[in-house]
Amino acid sequence: MKLKKSLAVSILAAMVVLAGCGGTKATTGTASDTPSATTGAATTAPTPAEKVSLTIQVGPPDKTVENAEIDKKIARFNEKFPNVVIKKDDWKYESTQIGVKMASRTVQSEFSAYATDGKTLASHKWAADITDILSKWQHTKELNNVILSSFVVNGKNYGVPNDAYAMTITINKKIFKDKGVALPPYDWTFDDLINAAKAVNDPAKGIAGFVPMGKGNEAGWNWTNFLYSAGGAAQKVENGKVTSTLNTDAGLKALEFYKKLKDANVIPKNWSLGYGDAVAAFNTGRGAMVMTGSGEAVQAAINDGGMKAEDLAIYPIPSFEKGGKHIGVLGGDSYVISPLASPQEQQAAFDWVTFDYFNDTDITRVESEIKAKKEVKQMYIPKLMNYWMDNSDYGNKMADTIAKYDNVYKFDADAVKLIDAQPEPQIEAQKYYGEMANVIQKVFTDKNVDLKKALADVDQKLQTEVYDKVKIDQ
Repeated sequence: MKLKKSLAVSILAAMVVLAGCGGTKATTGTASDTPSATTGAATTAPTPAEKVSLTIQVGPPDKTVENAEIDKKIARFNEKFPNVVIKKDDWKYESTQIGVKMASRTVQSEFSAYATDGKTLASHKWAADITDILSKWQHTKELNNVILSSFVVNGKNYGVPNDAYAMTITINKKIFKDKGVALPPYDWTFDDLINAAKAVNDPAKGIAGFVPMGKGNEAGWNWTNFLYSAGGAAQKVENGKVTSTLNTDAGLKALEFYKKLKDANVIPKNWSLGYGDAVAAFNTGRGAMVMTGSGEAVQAAINDGGMKAEDLAIYPIPSFEKGGKHIGVLGGDSYVISPLASPQEQQAAFDWVTFDYFNDTDITRVESEIKAKKEVKQMYIPKLMNYWMDNSDYGNKMADTIAKYDNVYKFDADAVKLIDAQPEPQIEAQKYYGEMANVIQKVFTDKNVDLKKALADVDQKLQTEVYDKVKIDQ
């Protein structure tokens, strides 16, 4: 699920390749070029000498800082590619608008799209097949394959990894300490979460043991983590057909878990919370545990809520039973290149979106951000997942740079190694989330709800009203 709230945007911002440093020369490119003197990376072969027009995605006019950084990047880009004429467009991708934008031929040459929409964009031919371009790029093997997979369809590549997150649960350790309750193990289960929530729950003080999201699509998005960890899946895509797979034992286990949370009275009395509402409840001490993307709750709790880093811990999604997998939803977005663009324009668009990848520009930007946060007594929260492989030379260089500073939040390696990220549903994910939100609201309001019937009904509704109408090109 694309995080809509400003709180959610902050965790994604660290990956957006917008910032750049005014005087730094970019050094991305193909393997056939000569090494760069500044980073040792090869540079991209020049695009054809004829003029190429490129329309890029920028922020709305009020995003002055973001757009100023884009202008710096344009200046650096045109030093290397003077034949590329860059135009700006502030349209932001929406799955409900992309069809119209393609039909009217008004979409940008490149744009950032949700991970949930990779297969949809590819099947409608709304994303260019960039397999050949990637095959000639020297850094392709260094890209994070987990993130890349969201835009790989039938063995072909339709996107360049940008932002990513894996769902986790953040715990307020201070609440546990004040209650005299031991922290659960990282290798915890559904039952462990409920027992921990019961132990620290304190309605009289307005403290909920666990804060799930119960409003909007966020509710279905949150619940999907437990569906995955119970061994289930939302849908199956096979032979051009999408099949709902909710009405299973795994689906029932995940729904029963939510019923137990409600019956135990460990969720907020006002459980109708969206993303920002749930994070705010956690930040202000009204929740002992909350589920968010990667370190978002930590970032907000420390830098917005004034909490101490040592009072926070990030946990994987619990497994259904001991020894099971801790599967969290993998989401985010990738850069997509318009199929309406000419081959020359597609290459120029690729050069643009990868311009600062795998070179010192982004490392310098991150280091500058860490220093800026230190000056105002804030912490930098690194991402759990990046467009690069952590064990790549670039990944190690970035890690070494970050390790130099004491205002960087450090994730516990024992927790991180248990996180198993699985992509969001790839077809009509937002409609699926919305329908599941309706079911979750029934569970939270009707103590006599028939879980099996509710699951069967939503499974059938998604199949007949949504999935049966989907056509996937083979």
